[in-house]
Amino acid sequence: MALLYGPLVLAADEALLADEAKNFAAVLIANPDRAVLDVKPEPAPDSVKTWPNAQVFRVKAQARRTGAPMDLRLIPFADAGGTGTRYKVWLPLPRQSGGNVLLDGTESRSRSGNLSGSIIDEDVQGGVVTFDGKSAAEDWFAVTLDAPVKIGRVVFSHGQSLRDGGWFDASKGKPRVQVQREKGGAWETVGELARYPATTATSNRKLKSGQSFALQLAPPANAIGIRVIGVPASGGNPEQAFSSCGELQAFAE
Repeated sequence: MALLYGPLVLAADEALLADEAKNFAAVLIANPDRAVLDVKPEPAPDSVKTWPNAQVFRVKAQARRTGAPMDLRLIPFADAGGTGTRYKVWLPLPRQSGGNVLLDGTESRSRSGNLSGSIIDEDVQGGVVTFDGKSAAEDWFAVTLDAPVKIGRVVFSHGQSLRDGGWFDASKGKPRVQVQREKGGAWETVGELARYPATTATSNRKLKSGQSFALQLAPPANAIGIRVIGVPASGGNPEQAFSSCGELQAFAE
């Protein structure tokens, strides 16, 4: 859902998230009914105030993991992201979480890159890259959990293709899906993203931002960690190479 207050489009801004909400994926709009939302304008905190009478809008939400009620403060879209934090207009309802077990995990990647984003925020158009101006034999994007779960399907969403890379070079092999059975254990390949296009180091084969590729696991795998690994592409600059990921998801058996 998205929320408008008169002529204002409102957005969630990570600068205004409560302490118990680490990122957007931790928060749901429990009920879109206006009476239940209980929208209340209030003075904007100094950290996001852009003019003396600036306001934020408090609405009723809930923690996705526990269902506990919580308040969420929204900000007019014109001011969203003003402190350099991420923001989001469209907010999830409970039925949209879809069973993705990685939302409560901890994400990591082979190289930190130069974009601040997330691969577990249910936004395939965001994401991260591994760009550092250097090359690498392989890149990976991973999410680890606190306890093992049985995984039946893994979905990888491409991030973005840029002139100097951002995708996997499938001429060296399709991206592989790996699982970690126990904390700190070895990574085990359980399949590949067979429908990933026949990209090369210099051609992304018209990959679109957010384009998704799935692997059905047969049999399902018990895993505490999931990652996708492949060879980064260089685009028009062979002196370096990097890859990107918009979202990494895993669904129970």
